[in-house]
Amino acid sequence: MNASNSTRQKLVIAVDGPSGSGKSSVSREAARRLGFNFLDTGAMYRMITLFLSRKNINNVKEIELSLRNNEIEFEISTNPTDIMFKLNGEDVSKVIRTEAVTRNVSFYSALQLVRNYLLEKQRFIISNSSNSIVVEGRDIGSVVVPNADLKIFVTASEKARAERRAKELNMDISQVLIDQKIRDEKDSSRKISPLLKLEDAIELDTSLLTFDESVEKFIELVKNV
Repeated sequence: MNASNSTRQKLVIAVDGPSGSGKSSVSREAARRLGFNFLDTGAMYRMITLFLSRKNINNVKEIELSLRNNEIEFEISTNPTDIMFKLNGEDVSKVIRTEAVTRNVSFYSALQLVRNYLLEKQRFIISNSSNSIVVEGRDIGSVVVPNADLKIFVTASEKARAERRAKELNMDISQVLIDQKIRDEKDSSRKISPLLKLEDAIELDTSLLTFDESVEKFIELVKNV
């Protein structure tokens, strides 16, 4: 069924894949060109990581207490042309992308209580979206919206991913490869919501594609829904 069909008023596109695959940038640009909303769920885990690590909270009971007391207030823009993340009133759009947050996000995102807390918020944002929405993360098709209209698994070779990450962070590629292997292992082997490619997901390999080619392939998949 074509996405422009009037019988389909709001589409939910689930996008999963490893870091450095182009998943975030490609899906965000595709959402912009399609006129869809966009939700980066990984940023939500980064926001929680920033909040808890700033307070040096890494004990499960203390984390649970913080979440239960609603100490964290999110403000998230789903407009792909104006992405903004506010944590308790502070614009943290840039700081959540720092290497310090990246190093700690796997620890907090592996905790069931953190995932349950964010799952509720993610589903609320999706169900209340004023428009079709592209939702990007690592467990979108398997956990967040298993009934999504389309599931896309964006991937790329290990080398391509590391090269992109090194350029983005202005780091030595050898160190990026080491960090990438560690994070991939954590994301794929964790007991709770591991990163995996679902049987009903369409793979989009961006290894040999330019950014624009990747976006065009993505849009083509959506238009064929």
